[in-house]
Amino acid sequence: MRHWSQEDPWSDESTGPLIRPYTLTGGRTPPIHTDIELISLVSTIRPPTRADRLQPEQQQMLALCRAPTALVEIAARLDLPIAVVRVLLGDLLDHELISVSSPSAAGTPDARFLQAVIDGIRRL
Repeated sequence: MRHWSQEDPWSDESTGPLIRPYTLTGGRTPPIHTDIELISLVSTIRPPTRADRLQPEQQQMLALCRAPTALVEIAARLDLPIAVVRVLLGDLLDHELISVSSPSAAGTPDARFLQAVIDGIRRL
């Protein structure tokens, strides 16, 4: 049995982390970049520097997007709401750390990509 002083005050095993999603975005809810769609492909184009001052979730996004990854897949893997992911991706786009390809610009997706999107949606 753990003593109360050893417990993490920001986590509750039954409910998960006590940090609300809007705190990750600084209270911002509407995304600045409205062209990032659910199946937009996000790719990391450069590593961050200290000057970029990224949140841990944004660093995780950059790691996930070393290979092109759909927004819905990012949200599923990080277990974050899509609206939060859109705002955080917009920040990464403003820092020129990622590129976003719209589904129409990417052409017809292959079966592997579509399966990844379906799997991501199921995880939500």
